[in-house]
Amino acid sequence: MSRKKSILVIEDDIQYGEMLKDAMQQFGYTTYLAYSATGGLDIIKQKKLDLIISDINMPGVNGIELAEKLMNMYLDIPIILVTGVNSFDMVRQALELGVSDYLVKPIKLDELPIIVEKNIERKYLESQKLQDNKAETLLKALKALMRALDAKDHYTCGHSQRVVSLAMLMADELELDADEKYTLQLGAFLHDIGKIGMPDNILKKAEGLEDYELNIAKDHPVIGSQIIGEIEELSEVTSVVRHHHERWDGKGYPDGLKGEAIPFFARIIAIIDCYEALVSDRVYRKGVSRDEALRIIEKNAGTQFDPDLVPVFVKVMQNELANETSRVIDEAFMFDFQQQPDSRTAANQA
Repeated sequence: MSRKKSILVIEDDIQYGEMLKDAMQQFGYTTYLAYSATGGLDIIKQKKLDLIISDINMPGVNGIELAEKLMNMYLDIPIILVTGVNSFDMVRQALELGVSDYLVKPIKLDELPIIVEKNIERKYLESQKLQDNKAETLLKALKALMRALDAKDHYTCGHSQRVVSLAMLMADELELDADEKYTLQLGAFLHDIGKIGMPDNILKKAEGLEDYELNIAKDHPVIGSQIIGEIEELSEVTSVVRHHHERWDGKGYPDGLKGEAIPFFARIIAIIDCYEALVSDRVYRKGVSRDEALRIIEKNAGTQFDPDLVPVFVKVMQNELANETSRVIDEAFMFDFQQQPDSRTAANQA
């Protein structure tokens, strides 16, 4: 059974907001209501949304400023702004910014489902078109950036390659389609690209980081998203890069997203990134065993990590460890078998 689509209504007029919420619920949508852009942002950080309907004129942060904040967070949610007849200059500005659509008050409630579905479908088709337009030249340019990062810190690039390998195992287990696999692969490969902007004395520091240094290090998802965020075809990848350090409980960074509000591919990379960091030797510590790393991942399911994805990852890793053991045994057996002297040769030598 498919998930009900989720809509956020942001309206500072309480009665009008309640009316819109009731209407959307009657049309079969899961609907959230906020009375300010700030309240709306709190919901955006915690819920998986398919579309936002927001008043354009609100005290404090207005609808255009809200849309700009969302775009800077690389959350690919279509936004419909609700305007009065005297706000068309603001509407023009909003559309140039990338807002999906606008409605003029008073809204015709019976037309809402058509407008909502049209904008959700348009966003989906745009995403598909951008997926189809991913150019090999873009990937070559990004690989060049990763080589530049490798020149700064050999661990980081090797780490990204290992994250890619594990991500593809997860993709197979989750039965992702070819486009989804490609997006996840690019996200895994590029998730740490923002470290190219990190000072060497922090990137390569052997001992623990000072608070101010830790804050600089935590900027790398933002820097990474800014590096590739101008490439429209890679919007989903940009989202992975920016949000792979978010936590399921909302205590991560840079935007404090929570639960399913965190993009799906970013939730996958968060688990793999942590696991790979745990088992790897660093200049300031030895890596833990793979079994211990899996225990740590399981312990943090539902707090740091998506509780539904953790069992999938553990299963994938246990299968991979079992396959490795089987390969080692097979190779040892083949080696022993090949070392046995031919019986006739042995008899002749005797």
